[in-house]
Amino acid sequence: MLLTLRTQLLRATSVATTAIGSGIFVAGIATQPVMSLFCGSISPTSAWILSLGAFYYGHGVGLGGYLIGGALACAACGVIGSPLYLIKSLLGPKQPEPQVKMVKPKEASVKSKKGLVATTVRAITRPFFRLIFLVLGICDTVIQTTFLEKRGATKEDRNWFWNQLYEKDEDYYEYEEVYGGEVHNEHPEELWIFCNGILNDLDGAKGACKKITEMFGRPCKLLHNPTDGPILDLLECLMGKTGLFRLGCTGPRKLLRNILDKEMKKDCYKKIVLVAHSQGTIISGNVIADFNDRIEDKEKYTVEEREVIKKNMSKLEVYIFAGAAHYMSGKYVSHLECLSNRGDVVAVLGHIFPNILKSIWRNTRGNGIIYDHCKDHVETSNWGHSFIPHYLAPMEKGCFSGSKLATDYWLKNPQKKNESETSPLISK
Repeated sequence: MLLTLRTQLLRATSVATTAIGSGIFVAGIATQPVMSLFCGSISPTSAWILSLGAFYYGHGVGLGGYLIGGALACAACGVIGSPLYLIKSLLGPKQPEPQVKMVKPKEASVKSKKGLVATTVRAITRPFFRLIFLVLGICDTVIQTTFLEKRGATKEDRNWFWNQLYEKDEDYYEYEEVYGGEVHNEHPEELWIFCNGILNDLDGAKGACKKITEMFGRPCKLLHNPTDGPILDLLECLMGKTGLFRLGCTGPRKLLRNILDKEMKKDCYKKIVLVAHSQGTIISGNVIADFNDRIEDKEKYTVEEREVIKKNMSKLEVYIFAGAAHYMSGKYVSHLECLSNRGDVVAVLGHIFPNILKSIWRNTRGNGIIYDHCKDHVETSNWGHSFIPHYLAPMEKGCFSGSKLATDYWLKNPQKKNESETSPLISK
């Protein structure tokens, strides 16, 4: 009875604090990056307090509408880039395609596709059923029991049911499928995997893998997290971030967990590098949490099993761009870095959420936003959220110079010995 009451309280707390956290996020989504850019050394928390104070004062003197309009404009810039960047991208030369050294280009194998009728029907019906799923997920968070539990279904049965509603077209693409042929690999002892964010079609995600290869000299496999449009993608992020997917494991999360579980056991790999962006950071954070739970679960796993998992996790390096995850821990991995632009409004959801408020936003475990055992790199003067133009391209110009990606992996880094941080550490 006490356990049931505690579970109910945790879920109710998660829903309430998610609403509060979302309100804080919306209120400061644009003004926090603006204040930080104009005031340089000001902390995120101070910037938010000043921003909210400006909104309160503006509302009192009748300027609230202008402030909200300006905030929305800045929020748009926080996703698509600063006005100066937009002008340069429109008037300047087109960015060249990433160059990847190929051993033998050939016709890549193509994944089987559904017929036109099936694809059309799926496109029409899937959003409807997925919206139903999201409503059910929220309701089940508040209500302790479901009709499935009353029938005595196991956790695995419930996962199967929810995953039928939450079916996605996620897939894992090997080198030949990403690059269109056999790619030159000078580091066969390393495995690099990229997990993309929201609103990324397959070609865009493959392009990100090619850019990673061009910059760091390693071929990269792709775990493709397909898009379902901006509204559903954002709702998925919110549900995955706060743990409201209680009865199911999303397809990309389950796939990534299974892939890492299999690949980390192989002796041929001395290092496995996971690169994630945006929604991919939520997926990656949840997978890391799954492995951490196994290591710390003394009842389900023996000492030997937990030691094997811990040893396998020590192969893993994780690089998080625009981290929106609620939980990101490098406790058992070899290396974890979180890289964000101060003017990236998505990163404000997680990595650079004000420290003083991180404990307020609770997930269904009862935890606030947690980023620990990681190195943080925050570019205070950068805007934008897109992976290549707002993160990798600035790195080529000297941003994020303290990142291991820049010091150890970047092929064209003129200052390999530069170990300086781009900003003071945020995480402990």
